[in-house]
Amino acid sequence: MSYDLLGLRTKLTTQIGDPNLDSTVMTDALNYTQQSIFNTIDLTLNSATQTNAVAAGANTLTDALPTTLQRITSLYITSPSALAVNLTDYFIPIKDFRDNFPDAGNYSGNLQWWSYLTSVEFAVDATEAVVVKIDYIKSVPLLSATTDVPVIPESFEELLMLGAKTRIYEQKEDFDYASQFSNRYADLLEAFATRYSTRQVDNQMVIPGARSRV
Repeated sequence: MSYDLLGLRTKLTTQIGDPNLDSTVMTDALNYTQQSIFNTIDLTLNSATQTNAVAAGANTLTDALPTTLQRITSLYITSPSALAVNLTDYFIPIKDFRDNFPDAGNYSGNLQWWSYLTSVEFAVDATEAVVVKIDYIKSVPLLSATTDVPVIPESFEELLMLGAKTRIYEQKEDFDYASQFSNRYADLLEAFATRYSTRQVDNQMVIPGARSRV
């Protein structure tokens, strides 16, 4: 059976034992599970990079940010080499940016202090054109067509199925039956996050939804 939306819905129908289970209910349950995981944990599977630029005399990006962008995780100037620098730690939330740099673009100095809403904005104008590299977390597309494949790899299909079954049983108000999946789901979520985390995992990592161990 193919690892796609149609195949997953077929398995859910069989495992739940309800041939009349609505396809929309199953699709929503699968999407809610996948979106919840990726909206909670930063993973390599929904990480991406954009190469952008700031023109000489400008204090905003030349090109628009990706439409799938959820959050910028790091920002670098990569060229010219004399100006190459990691600017990640110079981020300021937009309100503080406006308070500290109300006339952004008219200050002197380096392209250090930056913020973004729909685009990256710097406190000063660039003295020369620079290339900017942006690492970011991107949104995960919803499953809609029957041939759509989840972002969660097939090796963790059980994680997706358990999350979907839990939501379906909760919708049926069968909370006792839904709860039987919680421990197995938590273990798989921990294994999944450990495998695909965007940072080196240590023993102190807390994974939302995972079980606490003594």
